[in-house]
Amino acid sequence: MAEGFIAMVNDKALVSGFGPIEMVVLQGTSYCNLNCSYCYLSEESRRHSATMTLETIQRAFEEVTSSPFTGSRLRVSWHSGEPLVLKPDYYRAAIETVLNVRDGSPRPDLVIDFDFQTNATLINAAWIEFFKEYEGLVTLGVSCDGPAELHDRHRKNWSGRSSHAATERGMQALSEAGIPFDVTAVISPDGLDEPELFLAYFEPFVPFIREFHFNLHDELFIDTRDRAGASSYVMRYKAFLSRLLDLIASGNYKTPKIRNFASFYNRLFVPAAERPSYDARSMSAPFKTVSIEMNGDLTTFYAGLTLDECGDQKNLYGDGRGLVIGNILESSLSEMAGSEKLKLMMHDFETSHSACESSCDYFDVCSGGYNLIKLRRHGTFGATETPECLVHVKAFADAVLEHMSGSLQAAG
Repeated sequence: MAEGFIAMVNDKALVSGFGPIEMVVLQGTSYCNLNCSYCYLSEESRRHSATMTLETIQRAFEEVTSSPFTGSRLRVSWHSGEPLVLKPDYYRAAIETVLNVRDGSPRPDLVIDFDFQTNATLINAAWIEFFKEYEGLVTLGVSCDGPAELHDRHRKNWSGRSSHAATERGMQALSEAGIPFDVTAVISPDGLDEPELFLAYFEPFVPFIREFHFNLHDELFIDTRDRAGASSYVMRYKAFLSRLLDLIASGNYKTPKIRNFASFYNRLFVPAAERPSYDARSMSAPFKTVSIEMNGDLTTFYAGLTLDECGDQKNLYGDGRGLVIGNILESSLSEMAGSEKLKLMMHDFETSHSACESSCDYFDVCSGGYNLIKLRRHGTFGATETPECLVHVKAFADAVLEHMSGSLQAAG
């Protein structure tokens, strides 16, 4: 199968089964000024102050803009570390580098925009000036877990002090400057009982929030064999979702667009030919997202995936490189696409998808992302349900559908 996918590489045509590349995640630095308890990067990485060079950025986009995998539009996102620890001038030079490469490439028509995912604690007058300067070209997302009593339980600095006040100052500065931003909130187990706190806290920022997205921990702290623990988490999450939807429907809160619900409704009601591809296979398609670490190491399948995140799976393919498929300073994207390692990885991911598709009634509403979690929990890509699937996918779908059914009955 992989051989057929790469048959057109040398013809510079968009290759079936790969991409098109929609996002390039750049790790400008892995350093972070916070020490969040749930961060997937190791402490060693988050203390490492190295910076991706402009030469690496130039080489990466020489490859991207000349590759057969690039479509008509591309988002460049700085992530996997706190990007604002670097100065605005670094990003001015980086953006100029990317755009200059694009303008001199075979794809000068490629539409590129830029994005930052930040904890907002370092936003000051210089950053406000930067975001104003690049208005329409640069967007940003802020990580904030709600009010201080929730946020500060898990998002502390390296001295163990709270970070909420600094994050809130950053959001206020953006709001006062009229700069819109997205918000991502991680709802820890202790926050599942507090949907009112979330809505009330973010309400003053709603005019400036473009989109809101909430997450649970990527990997839940539940033993696979602990059915009672998983069932308890499911019930608490469903209660949180039901209450959240009731509060939104009440009209008593100003609420932003919540991506979790919007994406689910799109899957249900928008014709397949007209909606974005949110299914598990599409979301982890090779070269849909490309992530590049500081040293040029490249991964795909998941946005922001790093060698550091692979943990005990670093030797999964016998090379100690985890899911890294090559280095952009040493190999072309076409060479990586034709590599034996990527073929093996694609086979493993398809094994994972096929196992779920054949056994799970929720497969059509699952956006995926659990392939490596299944491997960690069960030791095989061919495994199926994990506590994460049970909570993130099944409980979410059940809660939203039950709420919709109840609303329709009440209205009719």
